[in-house]
Parts: sequence; C-alpha cells; structure tokens
Amino acid sequence: MLARFSGAYDYTLDDRGRVPIPPAFRDALKAGGYIGAAADDCLHLYTLEEFDRQAEIFDSLPEGDPAVEDARRDFYANFWPTQIDAQGRLNLREDLAQRARISKEAREIKVVGVGRRIEIWNARVYEEREAARKEARARLAASGYTVGAPSPREGA
Repeated sequence: MLARFSGAYDYTLDDRGRVPIPPAFRDALKAGGYIGAAADDCLHLYTLEEFDRQAEIFDSLPEGDPAVEDARRDFYANFWPTQIDAQGRLNLREDLAQRARISKEAREIKVVGVGRRIEIWNARVYEEREAARKEARARLAASGYTVGAPSPREGA
C-alpha cells in the first residue's frame, strides 16, 4: 500500500545528530527507507516502495544525454539507505545535514509530510518560505490545478 504523509512537526536535532520521526510516519518506515539531498533546501525521506518508484523514473530516461546522465548521477549519488531506531529516530549523515543547513548551531527541525515523501527542514528556512508556499498553492488553485496552464482569471 502506498503511504501518504501529511502534517508538519517541530523537533530538535539531538547531540548525536538524530531527528525524531513523527509516530504517524514510523510504521511506513519500519522496513527502512532512503534519505537524500533534494533540489531545494531540505532532505527527502522515502519509503523503500517510493524510492523504487523514484528510481524507476530515473532509470526509464534515455541513456547518453549528458543532462539526463547528470540528473541520474545526482539522484543516485545523493540518496542513502537508512533505518529508524527503536525510539523512532533517524541518524542524519553530517553531509546531508549540512546540505539542509541543519547543524548543532541550527538544530530546530521541521519534519513535513508531503504526500509520498517526508521532508526534513531547518525550521527557520521552512518558515522563511511560508509566503512562497502559500502563493504557489493559491496560483495552483486559481489554475484549476492544471500545471502550466493559465488560471481562469488570466484567460485561456
């Protein structure tokens, strides 16, 4: 069954570089998952099933195109198998934490359910982007949820 994640949860990175995973998300990650650097300023956490789905997308792209090869290489090079511990915590690799601007000095974390994935954010960065998120959602709603199409107010 495909897991769907929702909600935004506030946590603090502990002294050992671990972040709690919300109890509502843990069952979907019992078998493990994959964590990696996203194209934006956060980390993506996938269930095994969803990582396989993402990998199939990259695997289906034609070989030989330098841009496609770079995208595929970037995807696979930046995701790592992971496991939550018995207390529901996840060890963040230091290099991944740095990519998301998470550190011992910036340890306030936001764990966000985003449908088929979980995102781990530096809480300050997440809050700074609130206005942009709301604007994006409003634009999408105004378009009738048709990506790339003008909104009904803009004319067709």
